[in-house]
Amino acid sequence: MRDALSDMELERLATRLAANRNPGALSLEGVDGLFCALIASPTMVGPSEYLGVIFGEGQADSAVFADESDARDTLSLLMRLWNDIARDFKDETAHLPYMEEAGTDGITGRDWARGFMRGTRLATQGWSRLFSDDQEGLPIARPMVAGELDPDWPKEPLTPEKAEDALKSMLAGAARAYRYFAPDRKEFAAKTYQQSSRNELVQPFVRSEPKVGRNDPCPCGSGRKFKKCCGASDLNPVQ
Repeated sequence: MRDALSDMELERLATRLAANRNPGALSLEGVDGLFCALIASPTMVGPSEYLGVIFGEGQADSAVFADESDARDTLSLLMRLWNDIARDFKDETAHLPYMEEAGTDGITGRDWARGFMRGTRLATQGWSRLFSDDQEGLPIARPMVAGELDPDWPKEPLTPEKAEDALKSMLAGAARAYRYFAPDRKEFAAKTYQQSSRNELVQPFVRSEPKVGRNDPCPCGSGRKFKKCCGASDLNPVQ
């Protein structure tokens, strides 16, 4: 297992992303929020779907990366950031996101909240159920800070105490979402493995989606191998 991203590596990634001027591209703060939503989601969203959100849809690679080496390093840092967040959620340790102190529109955490909300729309299945679950309570902090409930919020500058409370509520809500959708992710991973196995038997030379191998990363996003995570019960049934 690789070490977590160092402060120097985070700054390098932040600088790379900030240099991308494509319309709609995300900052590192926004990517952190996006990844938190996708990792917590009940179904898996792969890089082919979310990289366009990060770098700006419909833009040529030449507008994003300086050269091939820059592309490899940036993608490697992004994958390691994903794994860092997944480990924090899995181990139930506090995830401390990368945030700019000034914040967009002077609101700390606004880019993170907007990235998170984009993640919920990219992995749509299940989120409406969470938002309407009376047992969980409607988690309004993220859309509120993102400016989606009221574009003029806040009516006056937040005090440091209120800003901190909003951040704590957003981050706690992300961790709660990860736990809430744990059964869904396990079911999704098992179905993905079973479907890929059936496809292999019927069409041994053509597979519509990659098979999840025993030593591959688990589709649930935990960062562990499939055989040590959601595949454990299927591969080692109780006798």
